[in-house]
Amino acid sequence: MDKAVIDQFWRQRSATGAGRWTESPMLNFERELLAPMVGANCRILDLGSGSAELSRKLLLDTTHLLAVDKYPGFLEDIPDDPRVIKQCADLESFATASTFDLILLFGVVTHLEADEEESIYEKARNWLAPAGTMVVKNQISRGVELLMDGFSDALQCHYVARYPALDVQEGLLKSRFNTVRIVAYPDTFNRWPTTMHTAFVCSEPYY
Repeated sequence: MDKAVIDQFWRQRSATGAGRWTESPMLNFERELLAPMVGANCRILDLGSGSAELSRKLLLDTTHLLAVDKYPGFLEDIPDDPRVIKQCADLESFATASTFDLILLFGVVTHLEADEEESIYEKARNWLAPAGTMVVKNQISRGVELLMDGFSDALQCHYVARYPALDVQEGLLKSRFNTVRIVAYPDTFNRWPTTMHTAFVCSEPYY
C-alpha cells in the first residue's frame, strides 16, 4: 500500500475535523454494542481514535479514556475532559505500561499492512487486563483479501485501503485471544458488494 497516499488522506481529514464518514445510525449501533462492556472505573484505550466520537459516548462518571492518534488535528477536536487523556503517537511506536479494560481499534486495520496489523495485535494483548475486552472493527472482504488503490467517487479523492479476508483476520486474533466473537453489521450499513463492516470482540488474551 502507498503509505504516502494514506497519510495525505488522514492529514487532510484531520485538518477539517472530518474523522468519521459514517452516519449517526452506525455510530449508535457501535455505541450500543460497546456500552455493556463499560462498567464503573473502566479504563478505555482508543487506538487511532480520531476525535473520539465513539469512545467519548461511552464515558461514565468514573470512566477513563486514553485517546491515541497520529494526527494532532483530531486530538485538538476532543473537548477537554478530566476523564480523557490525549496522546499524539503513531500506533507503530505507541507504547504504554498501563493495562485497560476495553481496547478499541476501529477503522484502522484497512490502512495497515498485514505485518503492521499483526504487530498491533501482539502489543494490544499485553495492554489488555486479564478480564478485559478488545474490539477490532473494520471493513473486511467478502472473499479473499481485497486491495483498493484508485479514485473513490464516494470520497472524491485517491484512496488506498486493504480489506482482509474474514478467516485470516479471525485467525490472527484467535492466536492471541482465547475467545473471538464475530459481529456482522446489518446489511443497511454495507454499501459495497465486495466488503462488509465487521467487529471482532476479543477476550481472554494469551500472554
